[in-house]
Amino acid sequence: MAPKKKKPAKKSAVKPQKATAVKSKPILIAKAAKKKVRVDPAFQPLLERLQHRRNEITGQVNHLEQDLREEIADNQNIPGDMADHGSGELSQHLSVTLMENDRIELDRIEKAISRIESGIYGQCEVCEKSIPMARLKAIPWATRCINCQSRLEGA
Repeated sequence: MAPKKKKPAKKSAVKPQKATAVKSKPILIAKAAKKKVRVDPAFQPLLERLQHRRNEITGQVNHLEQDLREEIADNQNIPGDMADHGSGELSQHLSVTLMENDRIELDRIEKAISRIESGIYGQCEVCEKSIPMARLKAIPWATRCINCQSRLEGA
């Protein structure tokens, strides 16, 4: 009866077929990504501004990461007193904080670009009313109108 128990285990080896089906999903997503997105002409300048800012931030983050790597390597190899090492750690902490802030802004920008491409940009996520263009020009990644944002902040 032990060999009979082994047979069901062999049948479970059929699972790789499911993995093959899962592999086809990213291909479908990639095909959908190639589809040209129609952007509301009113939002085109904002989209370009967001894309430009995204490129700037990506460059800044890459530069900060490189500087941080070099600084860490330098601090490990150079003997110094505690003040020197403390100054180096403070500089590293500042670089990490700047990178975190840039990544938060980059995430907001990516979401705004996604909303533009999906056609829901400029609509408050709370009350679903239109966000005024002046607000979008000031904060292009805004997801709430001024009233809903004020309520959220408790003002």
